Amino acid sequence: MEYFLSLFQTNPVETFAYFFIFIFIVTLLLSLVSFLADYKSKKDTSQKIKNFNRSLKDLVEEFRTFELLFSEQKKIIDDHRFHLNRIEQEISRLADSLNNETNITKAINLAKEGLGVDEISSKTGIPAEEVEPIVKYHGVSVNTDS
Repeated sequence: MEYFLSLFQTNPVETFAYFFIFIFIVTLLLSLVSFLADYKSKKDTSQKIKNFNRSLKDLVEEFRTFELLFSEQKKIIDDHRFHLNRIEQEISRLADSLNNETNITKAINLAKEGLGVDEISSKTGIPAEEVEPIVKYHGVSVNTDS
C-alpha cells in the first residue's frame, strides 16, 4: 500500500495521468471484447433464425404437399363412396325385385291352387289390385263343358 502512496507522492500528476490512461485502455479493451462477443452471439443467433426460417419454409411446403395429397385422396374416396352407394342401391333394387318375383311366383302357385284374391293378397303381401290379374290368368278355371 505504501508503494501506491509513494507513486502519488513523488509525481502525483504524472501518476494520475498514467493511472487514468491505464484505466481508459483497460475499459476500451473490455468494451471491445464485449462488443466482439456480443457481435458473435448476435451473428450466431441470426444464423440460427435464418436456418429456422428455412426449415419452417420447408415444413410449410411439406404440409402443402400433404394437403394436395389428402385432397386427391378425398376425391378418390368420394368417388368410391359414390360407387358404393350406387352398388348398394342396385343390390337393394335387385333384392326387392327378387323378393317381389318370389311373391309373384307364390301368388301364381296359390292362384293355381284355387285361392281367392283376398287370401293370396294376405299371404303374399301383394296388393289386391295386383293379385286380381294373376288370379284371372292363372286361377283355376271351371270347365263348363260337362
